Amino acid sequence: MIILLDLNYTLVANSPKRGITPPPMAVRLRTERYRQWLVELVRPHPVILITARPNRWREPTLARIFQETAWQPQEAFFAELGFGGPPGIKRRILMAHVFPRHGRNAHYLAIESNPRTRAMYARLGIMAVPIGNRPWTRLPTRRVRGA
Repeated sequence: MIILLDLNYTLVANSPKRGITPPPMAVRLRTERYRQWLVELVRPHPVILITARPNRWREPTLARIFQETAWQPQEAFFAELGFGGPPGIKRRILMAHVFPRHGRNAHYLAIESNPRTRAMYARLGIMAVPIGNRPWTRLPTRRVRGA
């Protein structure tokens, strides 16, 4: 199974509340906390971090994740173009990078916060689940109600 991992509101445990203006990215990055329990669950699997965060924050973000968790995803794709919002950005990443490298029919699990992005994954036949408020004890293996 290949994990398609969302960054904000999924791996990042303290993302800014929705609907408020977030602090500048440099400030956010210095204070981001990551869900270590999620890192431990995905660690044995190939993980592709896919985020709408702009590409200029790729290296500092990956360095911060490693500093805080002692873990790195095997691959990471950040937004190069901002149009289309997260679903459009992530769909382009899938089509341009993930599917050509890993195949369209590989066994993927997307752990994704954005309901529109989860719907996009579902249209492509990829199970996509939100993280929720409680730590998991195992990765989902089938569709979760409400996902």
